[in-house]
Amino acid sequence: MIRSVSFYWMLVTLMLIDSWLLSKPNILGKIGLIIYKYHYLRSFPRTLLTVWIVVSISVLIVLLVQFLRKHEKISRTIAMVILGACLVGAMMAMAKVYVDFTSWSYSHSGVKFRYGAYLLPVILMIVFGNGLYQITRKPKHFEIERQPSVEANLEIQKAPGIISHDTSQP
Repeated sequence: MIRSVSFYWMLVTLMLIDSWLLSKPNILGKIGLIIYKYHYLRSFPRTLLTVWIVVSISVLIVLLVQFLRKHEKISRTIAMVILGACLVGAMMAMAKVYVDFTSWSYSHSGVKFRYGAYLLPVILMIVFGNGLYQITRKPKHFEIERQPSVEANLEIQKAPGIISHDTSQP
């Protein structure tokens, strides 16, 4: 993950917007929440907790994969497959939301509620896409050409078979 604070502020802002949108269905949407027993979307605090849990779990998955990759516990390919599968899962969730909210029952739940439903998979795609990007790019320590160290130069000079014609050296 990007370790900058601005990325996490963006995530918090998107989570707040998404929670606010999901907690504002119209009257038919409120009836639908009661019928389908979506208790976790009835008020802003419950919706915020739900969205926070989902996004936090996705961020923890990305951070765990990156931690395991950094400590060479998993290969780069495995890390890319895991994060790619999560990204595809988020895309499939977006497709499911699209299909559900174009059908009759959910399509009358209100514009704010629909936009909030579309925003959550987008947030997940941002998190997993960013994690995948961080895994696929080359680390900085591989880009820097390594210079021979002073110790390596001393070892070359002390190697047997090299005769120094300087009499001041042992």
